[in-house]
Amino acid sequence: MGFYNGLCMLIGSRALILRRLLQVVLAVSSVGPALVARSSGQTAGASSVDVPTAPETPQAKAKPLFSREGLWISKKDNSTAVRVHGYLQADGRFFVTNLKDQPHEGFLFRRVRPLVEGKLANFLDFRFMPDFGEGNTVIQEVYVENGSIPFAKLRAGKFKTPMGLEVLRSDRELTFAERSLASDLVPLRDLGIQAQGSILHSGISYEFGFFSGIGDGTNAKFQWKGTHEEVARVMARPFAASSAAPVNQLGVGIAFSDGHNHGKLPSLKTVGQQTFFSYSPQTVSIGRHRRIAPQADYFYRTLGVLAEYAISSQDVSAGSGHRSLSNTGWQVAGSVALTGEKNSYDGFQPAHNLEFGHGTHHWGAWEFVARHSEVNIDSHAFPQFAAIGKSANGAHESAAGISWYLNRMTKLLSDYEYTTFPQRGGNTTHLPIERVMMTRVQLTF
Repeated sequence: MGFYNGLCMLIGSRALILRRLLQVVLAVSSVGPALVARSSGQTAGASSVDVPTAPETPQAKAKPLFSREGLWISKKDNSTAVRVHGYLQADGRFFVTNLKDQPHEGFLFRRVRPLVEGKLANFLDFRFMPDFGEGNTVIQEVYVENGSIPFAKLRAGKFKTPMGLEVLRSDRELTFAERSLASDLVPLRDLGIQAQGSILHSGISYEFGFFSGIGDGTNAKFQWKGTHEEVARVMARPFAASSAAPVNQLGVGIAFSDGHNHGKLPSLKTVGQQTFFSYSPQTVSIGRHRRIAPQADYFYRTLGVLAEYAISSQDVSAGSGHRSLSNTGWQVAGSVALTGEKNSYDGFQPAHNLEFGHGTHHWGAWEFVARHSEVNIDSHAFPQFAAIGKSANGAHESAAGISWYLNRMTKLLSDYEYTTFPQRGGNTTHLPIERVMMTRVQLTF
């Protein structure tokens, strides 16, 4: 009942916002005399979707079209189109043990994200994504993109920095409730401009851009801080054109970033969202910040594997002490579609929806997942730069879980996370093992 009441309260508090959003979107329909409901290309950040064409009669009027992909509004020539959709993730966290005897368990709305995206005059794609999760209102993404040059699309605004392989995966397609520890060492969303594209029949894809520069595992605010960061990423699929199916979807890549940052340094958290490492109040970043992240993925039939390594080196200062600290992290994660669906980096949809009374083949899709990830703190952080009494020198996480896709719009997820904090040296803090069960109900609309 607590979960149900919380859902009702959230829907009630957001109803006015969503109604206003729909009124704005519906007003866009006045730009065209008729509605065409089949997108001829890809909108920014979304796959092209087949939508039935509205009947062309003299009396036909432009009307919004509802489909399983959301609300569509388009001019007859499809030069301007808007799509409204989104997703909600309701989580439960249940700790067997917790850090510092401070439980953080219970239910929460981890992400509540309506999305508005589309294209203008066949020239400019756009995307706007606020987030009302965890009791906060944040603009997670807002950007425009010019795709007139297929091999060099230009994007500007706030969006995901092209660095971490797991971070770049859609939040709707995460195989675990929370990302791995390795994602603590890469940036999330930042303000910037980038070019992206692919060459050699999509055998090589790339992104490079200029960004404001943010700390590890953080999102930017709408303020250019006077810092800067250059980021580049290349991903190759050397056997994409091969007739050998087992190696078609092997990808290997690497990402780099180089910039300057000044100010407070972020803490690092476990997958249970509890802090295991903090810098001392006197420690600040004072200059160059570099990252390197080799990465790979592999998909074949029902199997999917992601692997990445990250090194984050930051110049820091505390009083009269100055040093460059290099923290490292890595992860390997695998998933298997138990009901036979083809796995991919973009996830998968159930071959058959849950339909009682139609036999065992209509029980949706099931997926098994497993992962190990680690973060290791530079030993030179202790004792001068770390918050003594609050910081371990690393965290090692192992996890396994199962997901049930009831249909294209509903996903139930449950995973068990086991995190230890190895001791190396007398200046680090002993933290109890973290054991947490995470559950999620994901609704896509």
